[in-house]
Amino acid sequence: MFKLISFIFIFSSIFFIPLNAKSSFNGQKVYLKECRICHKGSDIFLDKYTVPQWKNFLNKDSTTLANIHLNKKKYYVASKDDVVKDSHSFFKSKNYKDEYKVLENFIIKHVEKSGIIFYNH
Repeated sequence: MFKLISFIFIFSSIFFIPLNAKSSFNGQKVYLKECRICHKGSDIFLDKYTVPQWKNFLNKDSTTLANIHLNKKKYYVASKDDVVKDSHSFFKSKNYKDEYKVLENFIIKHVEKSGIIFYNH
């Protein structure tokens, strides 16, 4: 019985590692396509906040991150009107809902890998 449980654990670990890596890669593609225009490189912007801070922004139903972008211009790095409007259309779109989980995965993994403990403004 122990061998069966061990086998299942090892198999599931091996099976899900590539899925997690693929999800993070796809999230990076979403970041580069949708976020970089305002927030520049991921190393510059994502590392401004710790993992707990990002987890506050990245709630399960995706509304917090969308509301930050739709309601508070102070979060924009480049707040030209046309860029802000493009951002609004993304956060109101079905694509945002569809791509949210991979974006969330990429952000959390990136910040964890960076080892950001705290950030002084």
